[in-house]
Formats: sequence, C-alpha cells, structure tokens
Amino acid sequence: MNEPERVTPKRASGFLSLPSTRVGKWSAWLLVVSVVLILLNNLVVMPETEQQTSLELAQRAFNLAVFLCVAFAGVTGLLAIVMKRERSWATFLAVLLFIVAVGFNLGPYFDSE
Repeated sequence: MNEPERVTPKRASGFLSLPSTRVGKWSAWLLVVSVVLILLNNLVVMPETEQQTSLELAQRAFNLAVFLCVAFAGVTGLLAIVMKRERSWATFLAVLLFIVAVGFNLGPYFDSE
C-alpha cells in the first residue's frame, strides 16, 4: 500500500564544480597552498639563492616543503577520487601535479645514460 519513496543517493561533485567532500576540499586547499609555494619559490627564493650560495641548504629545505605539500595534496586528492567518488577539477589537478612532481624526481633514476 504505502510504497517507500525512492531516495536517490546524493551525487558527489561534478567535474566543473568545486569539491563537495571533506577530503576533496582538503586536497583543493593544499593545491592552492602548493601553487603559492611554487610561485614563491620561483620568484623569491631561487633568485635569492642564486646570488648567495650560502643559502643552498635553505633552498633544499624549501624545495622539500613544496614537494611535501604537493604530495599531500595529491594523495588526499587520490583518496577523494577513489574512496569518496569526488570528480572535481581541483582534485584531478592536485593528482596530476603530484604525478608530475614524482616524475621529475624519479626521472633521473630511469635515465638510460
């Protein structure tokens, strides 16, 4: 007699929207921080360390911080895509940036020469 209403599951985000899951939002904000750190590195830190060679350790530490931020953004984005079915462009971009960063770091190990 009384049929239960069909409840359609809430759809995660679409590709052109912002992330809708909590993990996806973390990934997006870490992506923003990563891009800011990359720009800061290229526009401020690298020119300064080229002029003063004594700052090489500071450059390496900053590069590590940038890579870790990109890695956390990529891993959280991958978790959001796989586990939470997030489909936002920001999470895919975070994963793509992570793959590129890992590729640049592992590239010299696969060099044929």
